[in-house]
Amino acid sequence: MIFFSSQEWVWEQLYNELPVGLALLSPEQDEWVWANRSFYQFFGGSETEFMQTKRKEIREFSPTFIHSAYEQLRTGHKPVVETVLDMLRPDHRLDTLSLKYTRLRSPSGDQELLLITCHPTGVNQRFLKNQNKYRQIIENSQDFISRTTLDNAVFLYCSPACYKLLGYHPEELQGNSAFDYIYPEDVTPLKEYLQFCQHSEPAMPITFRYIHRDGRHIWFEVNCKPIIGREEGEHTEMLYIARDISERKRMEFKLKESEQRYRSLFEYNPSAVYSMNLDGEYMTANRNLQELTGYTLDELIGMYFGPIVAEKDLPKTLYHFNMAKEGKPQSYDLTIKHKDGHLVEINTVNIPIIVDDEVVGVYGITRDITDRIRSLEENKKLSRELTLLLNTVSEGIVGLDQEGRVAFINPAGAAIFGIAPASIIGLSCYHLIREMRLDGNFYQEDSPIVEAVRGGRSLSRTEIVLWRQDETSFLADYQVNPIWDQGELKGAVLVFRDITSEKDIIRAKETAERADQAKSEFLSMMSHELRTPMNGIIGMIDLLLNTSLDEEQQTFTKILKESSTSLLHTLNEILDYSRIETGKMTLNKEPIDLRALMQSVIDLFSGKAREKGLQLTCSLDAETVPKVVIGDPIRLRQVLVNLISNAVKFTERGSVFMSAKGMTCSGKEEITLAFEVKDTGIGIPIEQQHQLFLSFSQLHPFLNRKYGGTGLGLAISKKLVELMGGAIGVDSRENEGSCFYFTVPLELWDERSHTAERSDPPSVPHDMGKPADA
Repeated sequence: MIFFSSQEWVWEQLYNELPVGLALLSPEQDEWVWANRSFYQFFGGSETEFMQTKRKEIREFSPTFIHSAYEQLRTGHKPVVETVLDMLRPDHRLDTLSLKYTRLRSPSGDQELLLITCHPTGVNQRFLKNQNKYRQIIENSQDFISRTTLDNAVFLYCSPACYKLLGYHPEELQGNSAFDYIYPEDVTPLKEYLQFCQHSEPAMPITFRYIHRDGRHIWFEVNCKPIIGREEGEHTEMLYIARDISERKRMEFKLKESEQRYRSLFEYNPSAVYSMNLDGEYMTANRNLQELTGYTLDELIGMYFGPIVAEKDLPKTLYHFNMAKEGKPQSYDLTIKHKDGHLVEINTVNIPIIVDDEVVGVYGITRDITDRIRSLEENKKLSRELTLLLNTVSEGIVGLDQEGRVAFINPAGAAIFGIAPASIIGLSCYHLIREMRLDGNFYQEDSPIVEAVRGGRSLSRTEIVLWRQDETSFLADYQVNPIWDQGELKGAVLVFRDITSEKDIIRAKETAERADQAKSEFLSMMSHELRTPMNGIIGMIDLLLNTSLDEEQQTFTKILKESSTSLLHTLNEILDYSRIETGKMTLNKEPIDLRALMQSVIDLFSGKAREKGLQLTCSLDAETVPKVVIGDPIRLRQVLVNLISNAVKFTERGSVFMSAKGMTCSGKEEITLAFEVKDTGIGIPIEQQHQLFLSFSQLHPFLNRKYGGTGLGLAISKKLVELMGGAIGVDSRENEGSCFYFTVPLELWDERSHTAERSDPPSVPHDMGKPADA
């Protein structure tokens, strides 16, 4: 609208012709209300162009500035707000305009306006000339020069370089905040930097990233300086000089990346990495050298390497170091001395450091090879041991490659075939293992061994006829097993042996076994046949004792009966032994009252023990031994009788003690019982104890003459215990007594399941006669 629409046209013409520019601006509507011709002609163009386009290009007319000026006027802080504007006229002349802002009210009082007056300040031509010169410098500078407001950094001026650097024309940036074109992560540091610049001396340049129009990030180094307004000490604007440093940043990044790569290679290398000057003094080193030598990094830097090297390797080390100084890389092994004194085996690589074609130092890369050398020594030792083993074994061992060619043959194998090892290496194994087909021809490429090796299969053959180089044959067994390494077939190993002599041994063994079987059957038959007349003789002697005999005849007859009874006992032992040997001994399963059985054994020998003045006792662990078990009472009693008989026989004074206890229960149906018979007799030397349980064995002729016996008692006891599923042993010291012990598994008695089958209590076997001899 036109504020003076009610005035006469004369006044309107007057205002338009004034040389002073006048304009009305509505701060609330943020738009021009009216301007005279002089006002918009100061800025070039028509009234319409000015009203539409010029305002956003001039800081003094921007919404931010207008709002600030209006607030100063409204609050009464200032009655007039003045500012100066440099303008380039359409004829390219530079004018300095003075602008004044005054607060007005509309006649109706419902609208407040700003009156802006504008007129040239009359700056002298020298100043304008200098200003034009400076503007040309700014306009043609390769740097991006700009002015912004202090708050929000709104662009007031942008040099043309912004188009080349950022892709924006100056008019596209002016009136907008610089923060809108800065990489988001750099905005906060830049704001802090600008605050610092406003209150302090000029700071060092700051680097940050502008966002190019095409989205790229452009690194700039920017110098900032606040501009002091016409009122003394007041900062009104900020001047920026920004230089594109993207290329420098790229070079810095590459240099930093290169440094980090080198540092990573240096610091995190598993080897000790270091550098030395030409005098052999350490200049840099990573921590691995510290761990390798025991010296701290502070001790190493500036230290000569000589004292660390073992004396025997110092000449060699100096030679290689000097070669590296001549520009020739070196690699060698040596021994160094750890700080604590122990020796460390290492491998070292020396690399010359060359700058401008001149060697200025030597790099070193060192790693601990102590374990490797130890492993090599162990491998050599193992290889020697394996070689000795292969050379010692009697079996033939042949190593084959994937195609079945001979790669190795041990001396035993070469001797079996009667060949020199070197003559067969590299040939197919069918040249060595000449095996016949059914048609009488030898296998060649179709050899079963070759096919097994190529197929990665195992192959076993027994009693195969093979041929030596001299065309003689032998009987052999062989086994082929493939060799795999991480899933890859590497070949096979062939093991064979000459079994010709073994067959002879087997036939001899079978003959001996048949002879032993015939002997056992003969003994069994003869002892059985002899027992019948012996029983008749003993019966006749008993009848003879009941007749009228004088004292001398009575004595002779008793001796005759004792001898006959002893002979019958010997025949019974031989019969029992032969039955066990021939497998004809069978075990019965009956309920056994262990307390009654053990007491019957004690009662059998109590008279003999009293005669010798011995204490004969027994003990049964009531907590672990059940009252009744299932087993063969006759054979169990026979073992106990044999052990008690020997204990009483070989004990002259002291005691004989028998005990039983439960050891383990296998489920609910079986229990293992442990029996012991201890005496204080003559004992048995340790070196003779292995003969105790052998058949027909006597420890010493003197004992045989003094105590008598066949030597079958303990042998029969051992076989009976093993037949019952147990084991027997002895613990004895000469002149200190003996302890014979054995274990047998027995079934548990279930009274409920056996009530219907048996109503009588378990019985104890009758006296088996006199005890066995040792």
